[in-house]
Amino acid sequence: MTVDELMLLPDNGYRQELVRGELIEMPPPGKKHGEVTMRFGAAIYNYADANDYGTVGDNYGYHLESDPDTVRAPDLAWYGPGHSAELTDGYPERAADLAVEIKSPTDTPRMVAERAQMWLDFGSKEVWYGDPETTTVTRYRPGQDPEILGSDDVLDGGDLLPGFSVPVWRLFRRHR
Repeated sequence: MTVDELMLLPDNGYRQELVRGELIEMPPPGKKHGEVTMRFGAAIYNYADANDYGTVGDNYGYHLESDPDTVRAPDLAWYGPGHSAELTDGYPERAADLAVEIKSPTDTPRMVAERAQMWLDFGSKEVWYGDPETTTVTRYRPGQDPEILGSDDVLDGGDLLPGFSVPVWRLFRRHR
């Protein structure tokens, strides 16, 4: 399958991605996953909006490879000011600057690490992987070991999102 054929598929309720020409369909991940995704999205959106700094989206597809085509979509994506995706219809041909993935109940540690590495390999500057079961965020950056932040830690935006910070527990629930 090609990227053009993927764009023409009807919405069947499944998340649809393309990996080296093969269609991958995943069922909706469930209520807890959605709530946590929204918490991450709200924190990043509020930062981007207040600082007029970049754009946030959910389930944006990114055209990462051609012949055969690969189109993947993180749960959330942030791309900085001037990123080509800001002006693109269809699938941008460059990964988000920040890809955020929320662990699904069926994800294995190997799957999590491989997906994070995939985003880094395709140009993401950071990947944040939220795990609702352990209330942790694992931060992946090129050339560095993963950093695991627990519920008592604060996730900061570093050089990518200067001034961004949020207590990790806040990304998973309203009250401590």
